[in-house]
Amino acid sequence: MFCERCGDIDGDETGVDHDERECPWYGIDDTPVTVDAAELADTLAANADGSPALRAAIGLLAGHGLWIKRLAERPGLLLIDYSGPLPQPYGIDWRKVAQALESKELPASGGELRILALAASLADTAAPVRLGDAVSGLDAANLDLVLRAVAAANGRTLTR
Repeated sequence: MFCERCGDIDGDETGVDHDERECPWYGIDDTPVTVDAAELADTLAANADGSPALRAAIGLLAGHGLWIKRLAERPGLLLIDYSGPLPQPYGIDWRKVAQALESKELPASGGELRILALAASLADTAAPVRLGDAVSGLDAANLDLVLRAVAAANGRTLTR
């Protein structure tokens, strides 16, 4: 379960007992955070510049094609700047992503969840993944994306 107002899925702050005072939108308005997937993709790519591992993780999600859109629908998994007139996402909260994966709160196929877990592991060492488990069962296209992301995280490119 997650907060309908902010999309937060962080354990104690969700469900019917969600403490609104913990919600960043409490007292601001009654509409949920709206994140445009295309803008999110551009922002994530721009903010990942300078970090090969983070750039590889974002590239993996963008190459996969589904996760940027899905993350835009769950702003509780994003890092959001509330200092301006409108909230602006600027990154992914990889620890919350790892928690959501661990608690099996994200509706997705097994292959899709493996892609997200691998991206989280590339981006943040606090989100470890067992590589053998994560790559087993991936189709050829997704395995190619993962191999390219791992190479990119190490400053290399794969050639065919």
